[in-house]
Amino acid sequence: MKIGKLSLLIILGITLFTSCNNDDSTESESIIGIWNVKNISGGIAGIEDEYETGIITWAFNNQTLIVENNDTQGNIYSGFESGTYNYSATKINGINYIIVDNSEYGGYTLSNNNLIINQNETTSGSGSDGFMLQLER
Repeated sequence: MKIGKLSLLIILGITLFTSCNNDDSTESESIIGIWNVKNISGGIAGIEDEYETGIITWAFNNQTLIVENNDTQGNIYSGFESGTYNYSATKINGINYIIVDNSEYGGYTLSNNNLIINQNETTSGSGSDGFMLQLER
């Protein structure tokens, strides 16, 4: 009888332990909202450009991205021109990707109020001459 109870406790313990989910990301984390481009780096030229809050904003709504680009620094690359774009987000093998106007733009990560888009991270593999965009809410 003791062996049966002990076996039952062990099985229950293992079941409870393996059913726990330690997923750090939350469902409430979302790309939806207004983001300020803070830094763009990389590319073949190896740029490292900083931006003040409000110079370049990206506003993600359901399937629409509205970009307001007021960059007058003459940088090599400052992302999209001002305008409205269609976008979608997808997750493949645990990696989030953003598609803008039916073209893959890169992998992205969300952490607190930071959004990092890495153009070197694509669904077909990794690259080395893309840009990395750092945005914050």
